[in-house]
Amino acid sequence: MSTRSIFYGLPAYVGTMTGQTQCGFWPVDPATIDWNPALLISVNIAKNPQAVRNGLIGVSAIEADDYITNPTYPGMTSIGPMFPDGTTVGACYYQSAHYDALPPLIRPPRVPVGMLCHDYELETVWYWDGTLANRRFHGFYAQIVAEKGTQAQCSIYPAGKGLVPDQQPAGTWWLNLPTVAHPLETGFTTIWTGTGNPKIGALFLDHPTVMHLALDKPKLPPTQGADLF
Repeated sequence: MSTRSIFYGLPAYVGTMTGQTQCGFWPVDPATIDWNPALLISVNIAKNPQAVRNGLIGVSAIEADDYITNPTYPGMTSIGPMFPDGTTVGACYYQSAHYDALPPLIRPPRVPVGMLCHDYELETVWYWDGTLANRRFHGFYAQIVAEKGTQAQCSIYPAGKGLVPDQQPAGTWWLNLPTVAHPLETGFTTIWTGTGNPKIGALFLDHPTVMHLALDKPKLPPTQGADLF
């Protein structure tokens, strides 16, 4: 079994700072919850995959994905990276085990209020070892409209908008799935070429492919503008 780190994208409105990289954030606009400090989610965004690569922490200590401007392996977290001068409204891609361990009172839904999408559209996974080592995959809602062997012509929908009525795909491209996509697995890619495989659903694409196709990041918070990967 490969070692991997899974991250869930959450809106982040920073409400407290207890260090240069430690903060508490609300996953909703704090004005809608009376700025209630009891609903803050704590995170140290320096406990990220790059800290593991640098030998500073172990994989189990990761709390958040890498920062978006990480020069070698750009991640998806956009708050910070240093306080008090860092960005205080943006996205925190929170490590899945920490998310699951949050008390029910403060654990936000995987899909924020105001977004019409599947939860996997706000998810990334990084692999530490195995055949997928040092690769990051991003979730998208997609449909295979034609195929030739392992080549699939895929209509890919904008991340975070997969359930918007009448939403048009961001584009349609021919992709060699074994080369650019996460393998078929429950919870990750669910569509594939070949008889008997689903043709519409989740497609996790690797980071270089996402950049090459110029796909947008999800809007987190939903009121923020979209950014190109």
